[in-house]
Amino acid sequence: MKTNETTVKRKGICHGECIIFESKIPAEGIEEKNEGEFVIVANSETTGNHHVIDMAPDVKFFTHEGKRFMKNSSPATVRCVMADRHDALTIPAGEWEVGIAQEFDYFAQAKRNVAD
Repeated sequence: MKTNETTVKRKGICHGECIIFESKIPAEGIEEKNEGEFVIVANSETTGNHHVIDMAPDVKFFTHEGKRFMKNSSPATVRCVMADRHDALTIPAGEWEVGIAQEFDYFAQAKRNVAD
């Protein structure tokens, strides 16, 4: 692929229906107060196999206009509660937007979040 100064390359990580991609956290982002060993980033609607990011002192989550962001100054881990479903993946240090993959339902002529 030919690149030039206007080409934007973004890193992305897919973990089941959870998508994590490089993004800047908006200055207006509000820091979440999370307690516990992990944060659920993609709910499992049927099996209970949530996608989670393990918490550490240098992992912080923010929200802005309905979107969720994460900042980590050292590598973080995204995994499933049921470890045999997906491999755990390392998220490099950086700023990220965390979301849910979408699919298009041709019968309903509408897009929707991927669900498991």
